[in-house]
Amino acid sequence: MPGQLTPVVMLPRYSSFAGATTFTTIAMDVSAYQSAVLSVWRGPLEGTSVAFTCEESADQHDWTTCAGTNVSAWDPGSGAEGQATANLRKRWFRVKIVLVGTDPKVTCWSVGFLEERED
Repeated sequence: MPGQLTPVVMLPRYSSFAGATTFTTIAMDVSAYQSAVLSVWRGPLEGTSVAFTCEESADQHDWTTCAGTNVSAWDPGSGAEGQATANLRKRWFRVKIVLVGTDPKVTCWSVGFLEERED
């Protein structure tokens, strides 16, 4: 039986990013949670590509991609919403956005739920 769900906003509606670089959300302490289920939406992309990745860390220094579905270098597509499910095994969690191309720009958001660990 799954644990209680807690709403979470990783990227508020409507967050915009510009420039060929990597952006990350602020790290969240997710030690009380076993998984994150996120909806990700993005608008039209100017540039070559955008990729969303769910990451976790034990120390906020070394980050690795979470296990799960649609958690690594994933893009739901222009004007589309998709879902990612990350298995949380470490204390800290964040979303990474990578923009590639000449002067890339994108608007997106990500909201969802954290599932509490069962004792």
